This record gives sequence, C-alpha cells and structure tokens, in this order.
Amino acid sequence: MNTRGRSNAFTLIELLVVIAIVALLVSLVLPAIGMARRSARSTQCMSNLRQMGTALTAYNGDHREAVIPSYNMEGVTGAGVPLDGWGPIMDRDGYVPASEQTKGSVFYCPETRDVAGVESGQTGTDPDNPKGWLDWPFERTGSSNVAQTIPDRGFEKIIRVAYWINADNPIGAAANVTPNLFYTGSVGYGPGSNGVNIRTTYLNAVTRPHTLIALADGLYAGRQRDNHRGQANSRIGYRHPGKAGGSSNAAFGDGHVMPLTTLEFPRSLGGSNKADVVREENSYGRPTVYANPDKVFP
Repeated sequence: MNTRGRSNAFTLIELLVVIAIVALLVSLVLPAIGMARRSARSTQCMSNLRQMGTALTAYNGDHREAVIPSYNMEGVTGAGVPLDGWGPIMDRDGYVPASEQTKGSVFYCPETRDVAGVESGQTGTDPDNPKGWLDWPFERTGSSNVAQTIPDRGFEKIIRVAYWINADNPIGAAANVTPNLFYTGSVGYGPGSNGVNIRTTYLNAVTRPHTLIALADGLYAGRQRDNHRGQANSRIGYRHPGKAGGSSNAAFGDGHVMPLTTLEFPRSLGGSNKADVVREENSYGRPTVYANPDKVFP
C-alpha cells in the first residue's frame, strides 16, 4: 500500500513544471485582461464624448446656433472674477448633469490620472498633467487656479472635468484676437492687443463641422500649438491605446467621436511650428482645430 501511494504522488520536479506552466499561462492572460479593461474604459470615454457632443448640439439649437463658451470672463487676466466653464454651464442648464467633484460623471474620462493638471496655471513638462483633471468654476489667483462656486450666477457646485475644449483661450496677456478662430472661445476676454474682444462663436463661422474638433481627452482649453504628446504645456491627454504612445478620443462639431494619435492631432500656427506643416495637418479633409481652415490658409 505504501509503495502504491508513493508511486502515485507528484515528484518535486513535476510540481515545479506545473507551477512554471501556470505562471506562463498567467503571464499570457494578464496583459490580455489589462488590454480588455483599457479598451472598455476607452469605449466608456467615447460614450461620454458622444453624450457631451449631443449636448453641445442641443445648446446650439436652444441658443440660435451659438456655440457654448469655454467660459465667460471680463478683461484679459480673469483675476477677481471666477470663471464658470463649459462643464458647469452644461450642468447648470440641464444638458449634462453632474455631481459635486465626482470621478463618476460624464465629464470624467475613466482613464484620467488623479492629478490637478493645471493647478499652477500650466501642465508644464510632467506627462501625467495633461491626463489629469480641472475643477470648474475656478478663480485665477496669481498663477494658480483655485476652485470656487459662483452662487449668484447659479453655479453652486464644483464640477471635476477631464476633457479639453477647442477654444481661443489667451487669458493672462493682451494677445491679438481673431474672431471665430477655433470652435469656441473665452467670451468676454479683452480687449486684446488689437482692441478686439472675444465674442460668442456661431455655427455659421464653421465651414466643416465634421472635421472640426470640439472636445478631446485632456483638460482646460487652448494651447492648440502645443498639443502633441511630450510637448511642454500640452493640454491633450493621450490616455488610450494607440500608435506613437497612445491616442486621444475626440468629439467633432457634428457630434461624431473618433480616436486621434499624436501623429493625427492637428496643431495651430504659433511657437516654433512651421506654417507648411500646420497647413498639412489641418487640410485635405483631415481633423482640424480651425473653424474655417480656408481662411487661415487661403
């Protein structure tokens, strides 16, 4: 009996082989599970953007084709007057409801890094900052953004937003203002260096809504010239799987949503960007940051 018991038992080598096989299978399965989870989160993000894109369209219809402002302000610095923000406007006016500073709302991408991305006014060179969030409404205090409500204007809660809006956003300096340049703008900014204030954008200024980026993974607004992955102060968060280090989901002016890699996301003129390269990125039916690319590149 003892002999038969010993002959039916596993040897140490056999146990080690079984353990090695199990470890190998686990190593093969875990990345697939992780990728499936990331894919599911990307799908949820795209669903968020579709809901917000639908809400933007509804806002246009209710406001005689006016585009929602990135936020409302006075002057050129924004100091002393809290900035409301497109997210809080959507929540206050009933287009997309949100809870106080929650990560579970439509305004929060499931792949968001839990960092205040522009706490000091810019995203800087930390690659995690563009993948973070911004609390709106907020007041600019020096170079910092401090969240606070605006009860007298109906903004009684702080909305945690992890998406970027394609807006003219020259806050902090008297910049040259070009009307209707991007999808929207910080309405009330000004006067700029040319004496012009930013006013509400209307849909008749948009020539090809199906190619115009309205919202994308990221935070805050503006800095279109520096929106590629790895650029200092980029506000686009490449949170999802894709070539060249990831992709950013984007909602367009007509409401459709698609992912864009850093090789596909168009930049604007400015900084060290070459005009012929920027023209190429924004032309030929490709996604664009400009409301009317033909006016920018005649």
